[in-house]
Amino acid sequence: MRSMTVAVVSALLLLARAPGAFANCTKDDPTGAKVLAARQQASSTCSCATATNHGAYVKCVAGVANTLSSGTNPSLPKSCKGAVKKCASHSTCGKPGAVTCCLTTTKGTTCKIKKDTAHCTAKQGTVGTCTSCCDACPAPGNGPSCSSVTTTTTGGTTTTTPVNTTTTTTVPGVVVGSLPATAGRFNYNLTLGLAGAEDACNMNFAGSHACTLSELQNTPASALMGLKDTSNMTVTSFWAIDPAADPVTAQCCDDVNFNPCTSANNWEYGTAHTLSRGQKVALVNATGAIGPLVTGVQCNFAPNNWVGCCK
Repeated sequence: MRSMTVAVVSALLLLARAPGAFANCTKDDPTGAKVLAARQQASSTCSCATATNHGAYVKCVAGVANTLSSGTNPSLPKSCKGAVKKCASHSTCGKPGAVTCCLTTTKGTTCKIKKDTAHCTAKQGTVGTCTSCCDACPAPGNGPSCSSVTTTTTGGTTTTTPVNTTTTTTVPGVVVGSLPATAGRFNYNLTLGLAGAEDACNMNFAGSHACTLSELQNTPASALMGLKDTSNMTVTSFWAIDPAADPVTAQCCDDVNFNPCTSANNWEYGTAHTLSRGQKVALVNATGAIGPLVTGVQCNFAPNNWVGCCK
């Protein structure tokens, strides 16, 4: 508890050097408990580990801070919104390979975000175990953005050792981009159906594929906030590609030319005269929230929906 308190106070001291609102935050939240609670809530809402875009991650954290500081009885003082956002801004989240780097100068220890470990050690810096500079220094650091640590005291010597909390799980793909909106009869790269979408995703986002429904639903909101397609249009919905769904009633299968329908014919149907239908989900672009599944969508009727690309 003592080490956590030191980390929070250190973060607030760092923020207090900034003018205006940050200085007021040290008065409104002198112990740092409210900022700490807000950062912990932001960590559970905005996943750093799976963030693919730093700006989107910071935007997600800022949204949490805005929510917590609004209303008649906010849990976070308005003067502390900037403090929460600053800790997210000075982080490695959404920057694959980046590290927090503790550097010793004549003025004390400072923290910088470096491209990778090599760029940190080249400056005689020490890599911290934290993702945010608010917690990282002195290394290994302690705070909401840090790995868990264990402390062992032997013969008067205290050793702090990071604990590897990583577990091996099967992680579904996450959205890395989007193709332009289309009718349920996909026609990308002059190829009808799902095959054309797969090819177009791989062409625009190397190594990606057309997102399935489960991948859309498991993508962190931070990766979907502000998403635009390859034509720079704002994405507001997705066709829901689901290999387990009925091809005729849920996957726009061409049940006129192919009977029975198979996955090879999915997302090829283009008229409204048979039972063939698709399904979709909405995207709240400002927050990255995926809406509930909508079924029974006629495959050729506007409005068109987007096809996400996942890795």
